[in-house]
Amino acid sequence: MKKNFIFLILVCVLVSCGSRETSQEVTQLPLNISVFIDLSDRLVREMEPNQMSRDTAIIGYLADYFKSVTLGPQILSSKNNIKVFFYPTPQNSDIVTLAQGLCVDLSTLQGSDRKKAILSMKRNFQNNLTQIYSKAIDDGNNHKWPGCDIWDFFSSKKVDVQCIRKDYRNILIILTDGYLYEGSNKMQDNHAYSYVLPQTLKDPESSLIVKRQGLDDLEVRILEVNPYNKQEGYKLVPVLENWLKGMGVQKITVSETDLPTNTQTIIKSFLED
Repeated sequence: MKKNFIFLILVCVLVSCGSRETSQEVTQLPLNISVFIDLSDRLVREMEPNQMSRDTAIIGYLADYFKSVTLGPQILSSKNNIKVFFYPTPQNSDIVTLAQGLCVDLSTLQGSDRKKAILSMKRNFQNNLTQIYSKAIDDGNNHKWPGCDIWDFFSSKKVDVQCIRKDYRNILIILTDGYLYEGSNKMQDNHAYSYVLPQTLKDPESSLIVKRQGLDDLEVRILEVNPYNKQEGYKLVPVLENWLKGMGVQKITVSETDLPTNTQTIIKSFLED
C-alpha cells in the first residue's frame, strides 16, 4: 500500500513537471508581431489627440515591449520579428521606400547588428511613420488616399504569407476605424458583404463574407475602431468579431479608439495573455 502511494506521488510530480515544461515552451515561442495600418480618410477624422498621434503611440508601445522582451542574454538566440505594413502596396513611391524601414527581424541579423536594430527601432519607426502619415494625408487631400483592403488581405490568404510563421506566436494588430471598403472587391451574398459601411450596418442581419478558414494559429487584435455613432458601434464590433471567428481565429480583440494610455492597457493585457 505504501509503495503504491509513493508511486502515485512520483507520477503526479512527473506530470506536473511535464505540464510546466509545456507551458514554458508555449510562452517562449518567438514573437512575430505584424501591424497593419489603414491609410484612409480615418486619419483626418476630428479628434484629440488626432489619429496619427494615437497610432504612433500604439506602435511606440509595441516597440518598447519588443525591446523589453528581446534585450538581454536571450538576444543572441532570439528570433523575434516585428514589422509595420500596408496592403495593398501604396502607389506613392515615397511611402513604399519609408515602409521598408518598418521591420526588425532578428532571425536575419547577427552579432552587434541585433542590438543596434533594437535600440534604434522606436526612433526609426516613429520618424518613418510621421512622414508616411503626412504623405498619405497629402495624397488624400488630392483624392488619392492609399487606403487598405483588409477583407481581401484575409480572403486571398495574403495574411498567411505575411503574418504567420511556423513555431512562432503570431500576432496581427490592425489599426483601422472598422469601416472596410475597397471598390474593386465589392461583393454581396444575401445579407453578407465584402465590406462594412454605414449602409450595410443598417441591415440587422448584415455580416462579412467568410471565404476561408484555418487561422487558428493567428491572434488578431483590431484597435482604433471608430464608429460614427453608438448605434453603429453596437453592430460594427460584432460584425468584425464574427468574421474573424468564422475564419478560425481563436484570440480576438476588437477595441474602439481611446486615449493612448487606455489603449496601452488593452495591448498590455493581450500581449501578456
